[in-house]
Amino acid sequence: MKFMWIMNFSLAWAVAIPVQAQSVKSVITASNGVEVTVYSDEFANRYEYTAPLIKTDDVNVLVGNVKKSGVTPAPHLTGFVIYSGEWRRYNSALFKGGDKANFIETGKDVGRCYSSRYSRPSCTLTENFRIELSPAEIKKHSQYGKIALQIRALDSSATIIEVPMTYIDAVNEVANR
Repeated sequence: MKFMWIMNFSLAWAVAIPVQAQSVKSVITASNGVEVTVYSDEFANRYEYTAPLIKTDDVNVLVGNVKKSGVTPAPHLTGFVIYSGEWRRYNSALFKGGDKANFIETGKDVGRCYSSRYSRPSCTLTENFRIELSPAEIKKHSQYGKIALQIRALDSSATIIEVPMTYIDAVNEVANR
């Protein structure tokens, strides 16, 4: 809280005025032309950076980074798979060539459910994840300007995402300014 002194003739008193801390959204274009969305919370010394959304048929992924107290880690991927039917249970990811990626399950959600007298009930299901990327993995698995990953589920479902290196480079550049 800030205190403001209010003077009225010969009378003085302090009034508490609440200070609001909130994230401020901005968009910064990196030198490679990719727009990076930044959420800045100067009070907490916390900054979130994300490149544009990468979409496939049922997967949505963002290249992101969170800078806290001046420390900028390597970028990561955060995303979700959305589908209908039975749970697939996504639990791992592989880089092209078979090396295991650091896949972290971050939650599951049940969305809208529907049924009719002609079909079994079905719900929209969402599985959230995060994939940590080390600088060495980024360097090793970058081919033809992108990093390809296969996201795998226990029910044998798999989907491939391709992350443009321009997105990783843009997030790194803006986060390290």
